[in-house]
Amino acid sequence: MSIIIRRAQSEDVSAVFALARQFTTGREPIGRDEFLIAFDNVLRHRDQETNVLFVAELEDRVVGYSLMTVSRLLHAPGLTAHLQEIVVDEASRRHGVGDRLMQANEHYCMGRGVRQLSASTARIGSFYNHRGFEPVGEHYRKVLDLG
Repeated sequence: MSIIIRRAQSEDVSAVFALARQFTTGREPIGRDEFLIAFDNVLRHRDQETNVLFVAELEDRVVGYSLMTVSRLLHAPGLTAHLQEIVVDEASRRHGVGDRLMQANEHYCMGRGVRQLSASTARIGSFYNHRGFEPVGEHYRKVLDLG
């Protein structure tokens, strides 16, 4: 099975939306309208390279994606990146799709001179541990009531 990793395109919208709905965080899943705004924003601002969206294809079907943000922090030298989301369709797990997405993000970072790649997770820390990430803190979240 050949896994193809590439930058997301507008034609990927339905497949990425279906995968994003699998990304459970304890909150209600994103609605289609909100997703379309976010997806369009990521693709439209691609030239600024602050959001990097990769998709993984397996047998001509999008089965995973990753979303990474690249920025400069005030306390650290050089560019940094944070892996915001990585999702692999449940039926396609254990085929190396997540590994290939991680490799694509790391390769992108090295090509841009990014000095640090971080990720937050509450579910699969072992996925990151096996790829050389080390836990360095805690992740906190507060869901704000916009009433």
